[in-house]
Amino acid sequence: MKNVTTPPPRTVMPPKARQNQLIVLAVIVVLFVVLVRACAGHENRYEHIARELTEAAQKNDYTAVTKLENSETVAETTRGRLGHAADVLAPLGAVRRVKDVTPEGDGARVHEFEVTFDKGSVHEKIQFDPDDKVFHFGFDAPKPSS
Repeated sequence: MKNVTTPPPRTVMPPKARQNQLIVLAVIVVLFVVLVRACAGHENRYEHIARELTEAAQKNDYTAVTKLENSETVAETTRGRLGHAADVLAPLGAVRRVKDVTPEGDGARVHEFEVTFDKGSVHEKIQFDPDDKVFHFGFDAPKPSS
């Protein structure tokens, strides 16, 4: 005589339970995507302003630069000074990355940035007024890419 065992009965998941599993899986995927995007290194507010200012200076765009500056700095910004910045920054190519590298010893409204271009990098220092308008802007000599 053969020992025959019957297979366990096949359980069928109710449709509502299956739907709940899919919803939970979708929520987990969405949370994962949000978490990855949050950690992806988006520019902060000051990095964004530094990028805009640098790109405007590269293009010698006086109007765009003055929109980012406070009224006192606008009065001090000459087309010659902006032209010099354009002559130095434009040959470096497109801005690839702006990273806030402000040391702890700098003032509360002073930020320093490492700006990476296609063909080099520049260290910038920007002082902001209380309205986050550029008060002072300066940069070191460019370092060519290796």
